[in-house]
Amino acid sequence: MQTSLAGVERRVLALGGLSIALYALTWIVERTLARNEVQAWPSILESPLAAPSVPLLLLDALTYVVATLAIFWCYLAVLSLCRTGELQGRARAWALAIPVLINLMLVPMVPRLSQDLFSYLAHGLLGVIPGGNPLTQPAEAVRDAVLGVNLVEYGWHTYPGITPYGILWTRIEVAIAALSHGNVLVAMLLFKAVAVASSLGSAALIWRLLGRISPRLQLLGTLAYLWNPLILMEFASEGHNDALMILFVVAALLACVGARPAVSVLWQLLGALTKYVPVLLLPSQLMFLWRRRGRDSRALLLELTAGGALALGLAVWLYAPFWHGFHDGFFGLLHRQFPNGLVSLFGVLGLVLRRTPLRTIAWPLQAVLLTVPLVIYMVWSSWHLRDERDLARAWAWIAVIFLLVSSPDYWPWYATLPIALLCVADAEEFFWLVLLLSITARVAAPSELVHDRGYFGFKASKAIISGMGSLLPLAVLCVRGWLQWRAQLVRQRRLLTSVPAQ
Repeated sequence: MQTSLAGVERRVLALGGLSIALYALTWIVERTLARNEVQAWPSILESPLAAPSVPLLLLDALTYVVATLAIFWCYLAVLSLCRTGELQGRARAWALAIPVLINLMLVPMVPRLSQDLFSYLAHGLLGVIPGGNPLTQPAEAVRDAVLGVNLVEYGWHTYPGITPYGILWTRIEVAIAALSHGNVLVAMLLFKAVAVASSLGSAALIWRLLGRISPRLQLLGTLAYLWNPLILMEFASEGHNDALMILFVVAALLACVGARPAVSVLWQLLGALTKYVPVLLLPSQLMFLWRRRGRDSRALLLELTAGGALALGLAVWLYAPFWHGFHDGFFGLLHRQFPNGLVSLFGVLGLVLRRTPLRTIAWPLQAVLLTVPLVIYMVWSSWHLRDERDLARAWAWIAVIFLLVSSPDYWPWYATLPIALLCVADAEEFFWLVLLLSITARVAAPSELVHDRGYFGFKASKAIISGMGSLLPLAVLCVRGWLQWRAQLVRQRRLLTSVPAQ
């Protein structure tokens, strides 16, 4: 038995070591891609190997895909050991510790696949510079400032627009900009520290949450989140603020399960003050709390009011220094310039509508048509809530439907919230979807970087990212649902034909 346990421990260590090497290789490839920029070819006297080239791009792309698929193989191998019950003792401890080490390894690495982290600093600088206001001025307003030049040296560019994030995240941006004194490297490390601490905190809460609602899947669900390559890269490597939002959402779910209504609502609203997506989870959350109220409805209402009032008071305090009225306060969200996920359900429907007599109302019509399925599911799932697992499943599918159907845009890090909630809902039953969302997002991720280096246009980049990350998983989900429906129909027919006539 000890020999067997030692063998499993060696396998976990080998998978961890291979994963670390592959993540390092991936980052090297991303760095090479970032340096392979289209420009004038060298003169005939210079070595053509010194010039950026399509063959080098193709080699980097192939290396990236192979390395990424190998990382996912390691991920699957670790979870397979967990499902067979082989992770015991030190092997289990290493399985939990290795992704923490990978998180720490990725923190110093400069983000290559997304501009968001540098835009966070630009938003923060607007709150530090005299006369600046991140709620009313676009991030590019700092480009001509001395500190903005430092950002540009790191390759920063951004699409025009005012921050679409919640005020809690905006104040974190301002605090980090002030603490770093505009030093891009220090700010990068601070933003990543927030993302990594939030992600590891979410893993700890997932462990506690599964211990209450599904003890059998406690280790599997936690490892499915901790080892997930998309989670690791988008948070530890790219530093996205979705990590903090997910921490608040999982904390809200844990408080909900623990019958703490005020705390649960507070955490959820803090998530919404980071990014606004958690607002979609509130109806089912309130319905669950109402059904679990027992006989004392008044006490529940008081607790909900207390939680909401505390969140509102915090929001007012956070907004106060930058507030210029409702329109300006939410301008970035209400007037966000969506790049549009071209090859997504939202994009395809918009393309069709713009070629019909309804083209004058195409935008609001497509928004309404694709919001209806989400609203229907939110109402249906809220009405059919019975226990904690139902609530976790409802939240997971709300996040999935929003990502693949209702969202007007898609970026790889948008998939992190659905993945985290699917790991909580049932990491065994829904793992195929976790894997699909993760692989497609990771494979498509470098497209924006390649576009930035001049190899193809923005529309092609967005088509690759949204087509692979959004439309492909939706198509697979629909086909799988149709096959399951057909199989169930066949079983019902066989059952009916097997019943003897009376």
